[in-house]
Amino acid sequence: MWLTQLDLTQWRNHRDTHIGLTQGVTTFVGPNGQGKTNIVEAIRYVATLSSHRVSGSQALIGDGYDHATVHASLQHADRTVTAGITLKRKGASEAVINGNRVKVSEIPVWVSVVMFSPEDSAIIRGEPGTRRQFMDDLVVSGAPRMAGTYQEFEKVLKQRNTLLKSLRAVRAQSSLSTLDVWDEKFAHLSAQIMIARAQHLAHISSLVTQQYQELAGGEEVSMRYQSSAGLASPATNDETAALASELLQTLTAKRLDEIDRGMSVVGPHRDDLDLFISGRLARTHASQGETWSLALALRLATALWLRTERASGDPIMILDDVFSELDASRRRKLVGLVTSYEQLLVTSAVEEDLPREFDGVVFDVATGSVTPR
Repeated sequence: MWLTQLDLTQWRNHRDTHIGLTQGVTTFVGPNGQGKTNIVEAIRYVATLSSHRVSGSQALIGDGYDHATVHASLQHADRTVTAGITLKRKGASEAVINGNRVKVSEIPVWVSVVMFSPEDSAIIRGEPGTRRQFMDDLVVSGAPRMAGTYQEFEKVLKQRNTLLKSLRAVRAQSSLSTLDVWDEKFAHLSAQIMIARAQHLAHISSLVTQQYQELAGGEEVSMRYQSSAGLASPATNDETAALASELLQTLTAKRLDEIDRGMSVVGPHRDDLDLFISGRLARTHASQGETWSLALALRLATALWLRTERASGDPIMILDDVFSELDASRRRKLVGLVTSYEQLLVTSAVEEDLPREFDGVVFDVATGSVTPR
């Protein structure tokens, strides 16, 4: 898969940007704050329906505008696909595929992206939410239709939390039957997400170790899913009903605590991922070099797996200003591991940071304007 055309309208600081792209390496160069990352963030968004920098969509809409649009033309072997998404300050987002209106959750079916960025070190040493985001991006990349499940889960979580807050305020027993209904929906969706996360982590586990050894040496990497419900690691086969039943029991046991706190205290929105290097917990024991090697290994393993898993073949590879964070040895190794992909998009504030092997099309980016050399 590769991107042939990207059009941004009122996206961050890009008022009206149109970029024609080719296979191979394309580099976006310019000082920080000019809009390089905004370009690749837009590409990532249509693949995952999320940003790696902000949790909501409002910040993605340019200042003073009420909507923002990303439109991408993609080449899938001999087939051309156009995908567009419009974010709104008020009202629901809209999406189109080949000019036909579709659900927003259908967009990731057509777009596959793996992105490396300076924020990736937080997957290893940052807050649990960053690791949850990594797992959820992995799931949506491998099983795009799960995007709809995540959207439904967010709606149910919001409704359930609203009800819990109202119960805390009024202590109305009559509302407990309504909570029972939300509990069932919440448990079923939670079980789907937890199992999908466990399945996808299992898919890439051996590849993570392989890629880490390529970057840093012979140490073994392992991963362990941490359930906020105190359950064993979710099964890696489809046991949704059984896990949902266990979650319901946990919700019943935690009901008074949840009402007292006015929030859902267990579920996939509170789970975490433990990452280990040679048996040591990475977030407390990894050095700076090990942190970067493991973060890169997670992305590289995802890309390798998607290359064979997705019918569209290679994901679009994005390196967002990562070379300034890496020593010379890791730079060389990373270049060797990514140059075989069909399309590689690279951003850099300093052109001298770019490896010589990246000989391709160059765009200069300044104040939201993109100019080919």
